[in-house]
Amino acid sequence: MNQLIKKDVISSLICGIASGLFLIFIVKNPYIEEFRGINETIGNLVFLLPLILVFIFVVGLWIVKFISQKIAVLFQMAKFAQVGVLNTLIDFGIFNLLIWITGIISGTGIILLNTLSILVAIINSYFWNKYWTFSKKGGRIEREFLQFLVISIIGWALNTSIVFLGTTFIEVQLGVSAGAWVNIMKALAVVVSMTWNFLGYKFIVFKKQKEVELPIGNSTSKH
Repeated sequence: MNQLIKKDVISSLICGIASGLFLIFIVKNPYIEEFRGINETIGNLVFLLPLILVFIFVVGLWIVKFISQKIAVLFQMAKFAQVGVLNTLIDFGIFNLLIWITGIISGTGIILLNTLSILVAIINSYFWNKYWTFSKKGGRIEREFLQFLVISIIGWALNTSIVFLGTTFIEVQLGVSAGAWVNIMKALAVVVSMTWNFLGYKFIVFKKQKEVELPIGNSTSKH
């Protein structure tokens, strides 16, 4: 029971490598002045981030798999966490890459950048959570995706509202650069929207169908 199956290992490897790649876009963003010293110090070593994260992901998942013999839901939560990290870094990575390209760090323009980055993360999230985290098969795909879309749109609204309001109507705080401040607001937005998304995905979109015993024989039927 404490052994990871091939699907889990491969999925964790992909999550780790992809997360590291998108993290590079954040660290390399020239508008985050706090990272300039890091980039000057470690140079090209930043490109080792995918290898570092893939090690953390796989080892972490194995540890949780062992522990989950006592609390089974922990393994599902660990998979959701890894997918969540990947989605977050896709969101942050594309967001920072767009900031890097356009130079936009506040105002109405930030809404478009945030929407584009979240859109890619949402599409990624659907497939990873459906086929790996919650491993849901069958069901009405159209209805399921519509539910997923509604939950995700509400998450997007929460996320984008916090980023827009926090960067447009609140002055930069804590003595950080404007690039760092927009990412702080983004981090707060992700915590709020990710909490909402997890609850919505687990209890509405990918909710497991209950098995009900039929009155004749030992057959079971899913409703």
